[in-house]
Amino acid sequence: MSLKHDTTVVYYTSNREDEGFENRIRRSIRHASRGLPLISVSQKPIDFGENICVGDVGVSGHNAWRQFQIGVLAAKTKYVCPAEADTIYPKEYFSFVPPRDDTYYLAPLYVCFCQRGHGKYFALKPRGSESSMVVNRELLLERLEGMFHGKSTWGPVEDWVWLLDKQRRTRFDMDIPVVTFKTDSNMHRKTPHRTEDRIKDLPGYGDVRDLIGRYRG
Repeated sequence: MSLKHDTTVVYYTSNREDEGFENRIRRSIRHASRGLPLISVSQKPIDFGENICVGDVGVSGHNAWRQFQIGVLAAKTKYVCPAEADTIYPKEYFSFVPPRDDTYYLAPLYVCFCQRGHGKYFALKPRGSESSMVVNRELLLERLEGMFHGKSTWGPVEDWVWLLDKQRRTRFDMDIPVVTFKTDSNMHRKTPHRTEDRIKDLPGYGDVRDLIGRYRG
């Protein structure tokens, strides 16, 4: 089976970011994913792939992963990869095929800090993120079902859950990393990173202020 039919992109959003910014992110995802099946799960209706609107259920880690679960359940391919409303992905991310079906594969990830009144720079996120992984759909569904077992469909703002099993995750390399924007509208205001990892220019993206200008306006 070709990659085009073997991986589904699952985009999920609470629709809290600036609309123009989210639209530019979606155009980037559509271009980089090169026709892969795409399912979007949103809190407002959007024209992006197969859209599933869950309504204004609120912003929380619990709800983000519940939206993701809904998208994964709707997928029909062997593999899935998430795409978030504040993150840009290179085409290599969408073309990666996991060599094992029992492992979560994480892409290299940098944070682009662009909050008002704060320094503008890129910084490596050493532990990676569930928002930039490629994984076997059945393995992921098993984990999601276990994670939500006995819990309400939608959760409170303070509820936070970690998706990844530390024993079954690994990294895969790409020349150009994934970049997530740290904005004033993010669910979490801070991201742990080392001061020595801060850089102003990132291969594949260029100068941090130029990138911010292209996506944030």
